[in-house]
Amino acid sequence: MGEYTDRLMILLIAVAGLGTLIIAWFGGFIVAGTGGWVENVGLALLVLLFVGVLVGIWHEFNTTDTEQQ
Repeated sequence: MGEYTDRLMILLIAVAGLGTLIIAWFGGFIVAGTGGWVENVGLALLVLLFVGVLVGIWHEFNTTDTEQQ
C-alpha cells in the first residue's frame, strides 16, 4: 500500500471511532436530555466538532509530510 492509501485507512478508522464516540454516544445524551431547537443546535455542534477533528487529523498528516522533506 502507498502512503496516500495508508493515510486514507487511518482517516477511515478515525471516522468510525470518533463518529461512534462523538456523534452516537454524546448525541444520545443530547437527544435524551433536551428537545426542540436546543437539540438541533447541540447535534450541529457535535457534527462541527467531529468534522473539525477530522480536518485536524488530515492537517497533521500534511504537516508531518512537509517536515520530513
